[in-house]
Amino acid sequence: MKSKILGLAALGTVAAAGYGALCFAGDLLFKRGCVPPESFTEKLVDCDKTHLGDYLQKNLQWVEDYGYERHFMLSDRGEKLVAYHLKPEKESNVFVFAAHGYRSYGKKEFCGVGQYYIEKGYNLFIVDHVASGESEGKYCTFSYNETKDCLKWLDYLTETFGKDIKIILHGVSMGAATVMRMSGSGLLPKNVKMTVADCGFTSGPDFFAYRVNKINNRIPAKALVKVWNDTNKKRIGFDLYNVEPVKSVKGATLPMLFIHGEEDGLVPCFMVYELYESCGSENKDLLVVADADHAQSYMVGKEQYTAKLGSFIDSYID
Repeated sequence: MKSKILGLAALGTVAAAGYGALCFAGDLLFKRGCVPPESFTEKLVDCDKTHLGDYLQKNLQWVEDYGYERHFMLSDRGEKLVAYHLKPEKESNVFVFAAHGYRSYGKKEFCGVGQYYIEKGYNLFIVDHVASGESEGKYCTFSYNETKDCLKWLDYLTETFGKDIKIILHGVSMGAATVMRMSGSGLLPKNVKMTVADCGFTSGPDFFAYRVNKINNRIPAKALVKVWNDTNKKRIGFDLYNVEPVKSVKGATLPMLFIHGEEDGLVPCFMVYELYESCGSENKDLLVVADADHAQSYMVGKEQYTAKLGSFIDSYID
């Protein structure tokens, strides 16, 4: 009897330790203020410690010097969300709705390509997602709640600036997943005219299984992701298996431009081809930028990027 009790106690200890480890991993990946291990993000390290530091500092300073208006909205969960409106020199009815990526924030993600849009004469409306930048929230949710919030932001844009505005959706990384999910939701207002998805992933489970296998390909990655998700979905507030942009884009009807860096060290480049093939829009295009790592396509291939983006916009925005 004593040995059975000790055995059960040992099993309980192991189970508790396993549960704690899964919760700890969930916080590392999604809780505000936590930093994922570098082995998980691979090439995607702190940009301020790399050659990107000067680029970011220069362009972030441009955002502050140019100036912006802050806008505020409450999410359906009660969190205060923040956005920034950069106005062009001349009044325009075109608004670029900018959605940033995982573990980033709006001004940082769009301090580069945002200048292109301003020079083109468009309004730039940059959001900080939940638990990012100046927005409130405990956990980012890998485009799950971000999609709901951004759809609400689109209503806010129309109510604030008028029904005649034309909206371009532009998302990077997790933001790309967000705008892809929005585009296939059937819930977009009619004044949204096109979508740009830069370095997005196919699905949450596929992305995390890929990352686990990159660390150790002998780990049963899909099974581990499933157990992790079952442990964390109620605690963090989203189900990873409901985050599947590759399925969402099947229902997309608006023009969609896919962009990816060929040397993306976080989201593998092969995913953009799956997304492009899956996209249901009759008007779609694809740009793969050589030598570009994750979310660096604009910086590395600016001329190529702006040429493709400008041509696509000119085809669908009067």
